[in-house]
Amino acid sequence: MKPSWPEDRQAAGGGSPGAVVRCVRCGAVNDRAMRFCTECGLPLPADQPAEPTAPPPVGEDSVGRWVKGPVCWRCRGLGDANAVYCKFCGARYADAAIGAGGTEVPEPRATEPPPATNDSPRVQSISARLVSILRDGTDGRAFTLEQEQTDIGRTEGDVLLGDDPYLSARHARIRRRGTQYLLSDLDSVNGVFVRISSGVELRDGDTILLGQQVLRFETLGAAEGSKGPANVRGVLVFGTPEPPRMARLVQYTTEGVGRDVHYLYRDETVLGRETGDIVFTDDPFLSRRHASIRIDRSAARFTLRDLGSSNGTSLRIRGERQLAHGDQFRVGRHLFRFDVVQGAPA
Repeated sequence: MKPSWPEDRQAAGGGSPGAVVRCVRCGAVNDRAMRFCTECGLPLPADQPAEPTAPPPVGEDSVGRWVKGPVCWRCRGLGDANAVYCKFCGARYADAAIGAGGTEVPEPRATEPPPATNDSPRVQSISARLVSILRDGTDGRAFTLEQEQTDIGRTEGDVLLGDDPYLSARHARIRRRGTQYLLSDLDSVNGVFVRISSGVELRDGDTILLGQQVLRFETLGAAEGSKGPANVRGVLVFGTPEPPRMARLVQYTTEGVGRDVHYLYRDETVLGRETGDIVFTDDPFLSRRHASIRIDRSAARFTLRDLGSSNGTSLRIRGERQLAHGDQFRVGRHLFRFDVVQGAPA
C-alpha cells in the first residue's frame, strides 16, 4: 500500500485530509492548504469552497521506491510528487539548479553582472529570465530565456498568457544577440510599454501609460500653434490670455478613440491624481504627483519624467529596445521584470 506521508503534509502546512480546491484556470485539484496551483502556478483564492477528494498520491522513483515530493528551491517547502509548481510560493521546480545526487538547491538571486576586469581569467556566462509581477507587487512565475528568441502571446509563442484579452495572438518578442537581449513589439494592437527610470525625450506620436491613463503625445504644427489675438470687425476679442502652445496629450479610452485633449504650454506640466496641472481624480493607480513633461522651448524638446510614483510611468516602444537588468515592461495586463542571472564561468 502506498504511504501517504501524513506527518509531512501537516508539517508543510496541510489542511484536513480530503479538503481540496479546484484551480479556476486549469481545473487541477489542489490541497486546501495550498496557496498556489501545482499545475499552472495561479494563486488559489482563500475563500473558495472546498470539495472532498482522496489524498494526493506520492511518486515513484526510477527503481520503484516510493518517494516524497520535491523540496522547493525558493521556500524549501515539501511539495507533492509530480507537481510542476510549488504549492506554497508558486515557484516552478524546473527553474531550480540541479545539484549533485539529484537534490534541488536554491537558485542564486538575480544580481547585476560584475564588470569585466583584466584580472578575470574566465568570462562569466550570462543567462536571463522574465519574472511576472503580481498585483500585490510580489514575484509570480519565472520564465527562463534559454532560446535565441522567445515570443510572448495569447495563443502563439513560447510564453502563453491565454487569460489576457488585451494580448494579440503573438504579441512581443525577446531576441538574444550575444550578451544583449532585445525587446520588440510584433505589430500588436495594444503595444509593449517599458517603465522609464529616468527622463526620456518624447517624439510626436508616442504613447504614455500611467495608472489607467493611455495618453498620446502630439506636437503641434504652425497651423495649430498660437494663432494670436482674435480680431472681429477691427475689435480685439476679450478672453483669457493664451500662451503659445507647442504640444498636446490626447486621452484614449477603451472605445479606441481620443476623448479629452490637454494642451501643453507650461515649461513643466505635472500629471497626477490629486495635485498637478492635469489631474485624473478617479484613477486609484496614480500617485498624487505622478509624472511631468518639461519643455525646452529653444530646442522644441519635450522630456517625460516619473516623479517617484508607486506604479511608475511607461512609454510604448518603437522598434527594438535593449533590456537592462531590472527593467519592467507591460504587455496587456501582465507586468514582467527582466533579470540577468550570473552563470558559471565559461
